[in-house]
Amino acid sequence: MDFFAAQDRARKNSRFLVFWFVLAVMCIIAVIYLCVSFGMTYKEALLQTTRRTLPVFPFWDGTLFFWVFLLVGGGIASVSLFKIWQISRRGGALIAEQLGGRMITRNTNDPAEKRLLNVIDEMAIAAGVPAPLAFVLDAETSMNAFAAGLSIQDSVIGVTRGLLDAMNRDELQGVIGHEISHIVNGDSRLYLRLVGVLSGIYAITIAGRALVQVRGKNAAPAVLSGLILCVVGFIGFFFGRLIQAAVSREREYLADAFSVQFTRHPAGLTAALEKLRNSGSRIQHPQAVTISHFFFGASGSLSVLFATHPPLANRIRRLGGLSVQLEETSQQPMDSRPLDPAANPYATAGIASFSNAAAATSAASAAKEIPFDGVTQAQNLLASLPVTLRQQAREVTGATGIIGGLFLSEQPDVRARQEEELPPAALSTAQELCQWMSSQPEKGAHYRIVWLDLVLPVLREEPQVKRHQLLVLVAALIHADGHTTPSGFALYSLLRNGLLSPSAHRFKRGELRANRLDQDIASLLALIAHAGHESPEAAKAAYQAAIACSPARTPLPLPEKTVLSLTVISQALAHLALATPPYRKKLLDACATAICHDGKITPVENELLRAFAQNLDCPVPLAEG
Repeated sequence: MDFFAAQDRARKNSRFLVFWFVLAVMCIIAVIYLCVSFGMTYKEALLQTTRRTLPVFPFWDGTLFFWVFLLVGGGIASVSLFKIWQISRRGGALIAEQLGGRMITRNTNDPAEKRLLNVIDEMAIAAGVPAPLAFVLDAETSMNAFAAGLSIQDSVIGVTRGLLDAMNRDELQGVIGHEISHIVNGDSRLYLRLVGVLSGIYAITIAGRALVQVRGKNAAPAVLSGLILCVVGFIGFFFGRLIQAAVSREREYLADAFSVQFTRHPAGLTAALEKLRNSGSRIQHPQAVTISHFFFGASGSLSVLFATHPPLANRIRRLGGLSVQLEETSQQPMDSRPLDPAANPYATAGIASFSNAAAATSAASAAKEIPFDGVTQAQNLLASLPVTLRQQAREVTGATGIIGGLFLSEQPDVRARQEEELPPAALSTAQELCQWMSSQPEKGAHYRIVWLDLVLPVLREEPQVKRHQLLVLVAALIHADGHTTPSGFALYSLLRNGLLSPSAHRFKRGELRANRLDQDIASLLALIAHAGHESPEAAKAAYQAAIACSPARTPLPLPEKTVLSLTVISQALAHLALATPPYRKKLLDACATAICHDGKITPVENELLRAFAQNLDCPVPLAEG
């Protein structure tokens, strides 16, 4: 599965959604216009009871149509735009809270919730994405799950209480693998956009249902109005469900296949689907109808025409075929399996092992497929971390200490200044982590990214003000020695991207200019070239090779180290994140060219690649140090 191709398809599908949305709105306006026109004609006939002739029904009244179009169309557009604005500020958390979800904190004492968090951590690290926030729908006893987010940084995974209590670890792993697929392949972003677009036309049905439930002596007019709105709203419901079904059905099959490929254990997902078939997956919350395409299983009992999910029997049957293919592949020695570079870049380029210099040539293709041992590798990595530090990482104070420890310098005078900046409660954790990291010289850079991924969900639980304060603290730690190292920038960039709200670090597309993008590309490639090559000549040669295959229209000369500040690189990434998926893919290919130019890959280059890719909203699967 090609991540960039999936993103491009999602972007094109957005245009498809707009067309069907406009068609649905026009149908609703036409029906309301006809109802209002008929009602006015009928009212006129009642007032003129002495007339012997029947009133003529006016099929066209330009003034009336204008006001109906203005009020109904404007109302639908206003609701949709408001929902889109909400989503842009809150991301996936808005959907979880809309369903009555409760965020699972990292210091939870519930064994089932701890197991869920551990599985999410393993899957996220293996897939190369920050661990999504976890939510549980306590009021839902059925078995279901969902993933939502505008990007890989602000994504959430939600599960029902029924699923959390009924699934064993293997089954839960299959479900989470399915949801991670939606995040990695951009489905959750498309689904969120679909919610924003459809919320306006669904609002009519929701309002009608609310009015129908009104009780009291004078409730008759409200109930009648509600019935009319429900009838008219059925048009929006009809189109909305067709759009949801068209968008999500095939993606469910793809997510199932990804989960099997991801976990290498098809029996777990198959057993989970069997439990759904036996126990049901219906979501009772009234808002579930607007986001039914998000769920792991169908959230309601609808006809085949409106079904947003394929039949469970079909999904299970397909998994049986995948299981056979997987078993045949696993029986062959790893080195003797047939390789297809376009389908499995890891097998030929070895992206799962960045110690191989050829890996960087396919670094930008890393999101196409998860390596065979990705989940096992993540489990082993997590098991190798000190237990005491992992426990401290579940608390805000400990997580702050972990972040501080990642930026502590080895120079005594610089480190003394940094320790003065750290909160006293977090200082001991920072020192403990720094001491442990110094004992892991070969995998230090790899462990830095793992620790960062582990504490990000804890820090995302904090209010926005606290997160900004932490970023200010980290900036002070970085500048304690007067300059920013490439490794310091990479970690800060990953941290900043994971902590800021979805709308806080985005520029408007109108700000994109070809000459500005060329400068941004030159800055990124120059940072990699300077970081990975000791001599100026080698850095210049690597930069020239990379800029030649980049999407830059004008190959600018190599920028000096002194101009590559934290602000310059951060703004460059923010601009480039707005580019199209093919443009970003070509940019990451150029980064890979700069990395492998000297035939070796340093830990700093590994961190920079991860930082650049994540800022460009592209996952980078787990890489050994």
